[in-house]
Amino acid sequence: MNCKCNKLIIGLLVGLVVPILMSLILYTALYKGGLEFLPFLSEMVRMGSFGKLLSISVLPNLILFFIAINKERLLAARGIVTATLLYAIVVLIVKFML
Repeated sequence: MNCKCNKLIIGLLVGLVVPILMSLILYTALYKGGLEFLPFLSEMVRMGSFGKLLSISVLPNLILFFIAINKERLLAARGIVTATLLYAIVVLIVKFML
């Protein structure tokens, strides 16, 4: 199916931005402390929980991937998977290097 949104770069951008938005949503919904978002992230890195936050934040990409597959937007789905793999690499680096 031809659509302007069926592009690899669109899927990649969506796949990279949605986890950031999800982590912001998790921060505002669940965190009751006095830190702003960026100091909160640095505290998560210090505590060793940043990889867990990233792993949970990538879950909406799964939903977007299945929607793109169902709508036959295969190039966009490929971009979403690529972005998810990039996040997986970052999670592995954070988990084993920091």
